[in-house]
Amino acid sequence: MIRKILIPTDGYGLEDHVINYIARAFPFAEFHVISIINTYEKGVQLTNLLYEELKKSAEKAVYEAREKIKEHGIENIKTTVGEGLPSKRILDYAQLYDIDLIAMRVYSRKHTASAYRIGSTMKNVLRKSRIPVLTLADKCNKLPIKKLLILTDGTKKSKMADNFGLLFASTYGLSVEILYYSSEGYEHGNKILNNLQWKAQFWNLKVEKSIVENMEDIIKHFENNDIAVMGIGTKMFFRCKIGHFPRFAATHSPIPVIFVHKMKERWLKRRLRK
Repeated sequence: MIRKILIPTDGYGLEDHVINYIARAFPFAEFHVISIINTYEKGVQLTNLLYEELKKSAEKAVYEAREKIKEHGIENIKTTVGEGLPSKRILDYAQLYDIDLIAMRVYSRKHTASAYRIGSTMKNVLRKSRIPVLTLADKCNKLPIKKLLILTDGTKKSKMADNFGLLFASTYGLSVEILYYSSEGYEHGNKILNNLQWKAQFWNLKVEKSIVENMEDIIKHFENNDIAVMGIGTKMFFRCKIGHFPRFAATHSPIPVIFVHKMKERWLKRRLRK
């Protein structure tokens, strides 16, 4: 299911925990590493000298990322240095090379006023990407992946993520917990969870159901699972508005979170065959 993975890097070592996790979790995939020279930086005059320095830094970034991936016995690695607006170039590359998963780090400052900030590049990728995006705020050693958490609110925006989660669990033989988050009460939540449980039986998946009304209670559900899947937010034309809950998940989850708002064509075909 996950055949090609794209990892953006800036060479400061801040995404090393993402590289190590992805290489261990998906060693069978084809890896693509990209570093973008930001030629849209506000207030910066991009002289020839500065450009050359940035280019050297980007080349060093992809080289070091490639070497770190190789440490895990992986040789199928492609590297690219580009220039432009980082989020746009990342998404253009992902579409051009039919990437299945974009893996990115999150600047996590859980105990500060900026605890929910995810960075402009991350925000733009999440809002506009039609490809699932994996975020990881901290180092995670919960491998191999055995337990999947699907976070749903029962709305149309989460259905693609629900379907992706069930397909992901079926593909890799995972146990599943379905978590409903809402302040609307248990009656509505049970209807949503029962419907998703009914879908899961067609994939021969056994699921555990849970309902929470406070975001703080979700942390223990993250801790009891190995990876999570959820929708990204409200659809607005060709992008999504990132809600408070997805920001909380991205910045506070101790496990990787895969954000989904669109299924690839070959995934849809497999789902329909079920």
